[in-house]
Amino acid sequence: MKKLFSLCTLLLPCGVFAQPFLIGTTSLTFHDDARNRDIPCSIYYPALAAGADQALAAGSFSSLVIGHGFVMTVNAYAYLGQHYAAKGYIVLLPTTEGGFAPDHASFGQDLAFLPSALQALGTDPTSPFFDHVDPSSVLMGHSMGGGAALLGASNTTNIQALVVLAPAETTPSAITACGSITVPTLIFGASEDCITPIATNSQPMFDTTAASCKAFVEILGGGHCYFADASTTCSFGELTCGPNLTIDRAQQHQAVLDVTDLWLEHFIGGSDEAFNTLSDTLSTSARFTSSFDCFSTAVADTPAAARFYARWSPKEQSIVCSDLLPGDRIEVYDITGKLLVRDQAGSDRLSVPLPLLPAGLLLVRLQRQGSVYSTRIAATP
Repeated sequence: MKKLFSLCTLLLPCGVFAQPFLIGTTSLTFHDDARNRDIPCSIYYPALAAGADQALAAGSFSSLVIGHGFVMTVNAYAYLGQHYAAKGYIVLLPTTEGGFAPDHASFGQDLAFLPSALQALGTDPTSPFFDHVDPSSVLMGHSMGGGAALLGASNTTNIQALVVLAPAETTPSAITACGSITVPTLIFGASEDCITPIATNSQPMFDTTAASCKAFVEILGGGHCYFADASTTCSFGELTCGPNLTIDRAQQHQAVLDVTDLWLEHFIGGSDEAFNTLSDTLSTSARFTSSFDCFSTAVADTPAAARFYARWSPKEQSIVCSDLLPGDRIEVYDITGKLLVRDQAGSDRLSVPLPLLPAGLLLVRLQRQGSVYSTRIAATP
């Protein structure tokens, strides 16, 4: 069943890293050979010294790619870039599709391309990012960029989490694309958003997404443009519909960061404490109303026509799947929605080893020709 809740002030655990990093900035243009397309980006990153083009701090860092809103500059998301660079992420903000006739599909492809492009730099000895890029990646976006992030997430296997802020319906449809999204997905809306109203944008996106763990957070009294820093173009659009805002921009930013921090600390940082803190503090609050679905409370039955079988083999320490088709993709999640392993079938049978078995309930998901099916099994050591 779907669990409805409100979020009180969150008791934040320690972040992925013990102390905040200094923030470096740079600009870099990536090239997608497959599309012969340049993708210029503004980048925030953990640095040894604050400022432009400083050396990266020691360590390997996850990437966070953020899509901007319609005719909004990436400067409107400085608070996100600074916050997550300080927490140990390399934050990329592509500047493509900033005009009045944006190509949503191309923007979604840009967002989906950048994590692998950055990872390639992490293996290039001539790059300042050499040996500093972790394989884990997140897509994020606001408004049009949120819809584009959903498009991108539906067409890549190279991300581990997704966060969208007041996402806008796009062409092609972001709502439809949500049916192919399986990574943990956090969707924000605002009660006073009159540009991308919840009922026609973020709510159907949340309802449609096939993610094994997903959350929808409605910020009460917040507006569409408060998901970003001050933006003249966004504010002008919002004035035309007259939202009844009852909180300020700083309060809305803090709401976004409080929840997103915990989401990423679990799904990227691997902190079960963060997941438990988020779950345990979901109680009455004046800030949010929310919905939270993980597979342990909501797993759709697999139609008989697409039935597949999965069982736990203690001898093999594997999940054995049968009645598959070549090309089927199998994903296994634990009870918190964390992806444990992913594999692809080459025949009608696939054995998926789990060398670090978390005993208990597991979700086995089958992706086949654009559709997603799931079943639950119990695993024991």
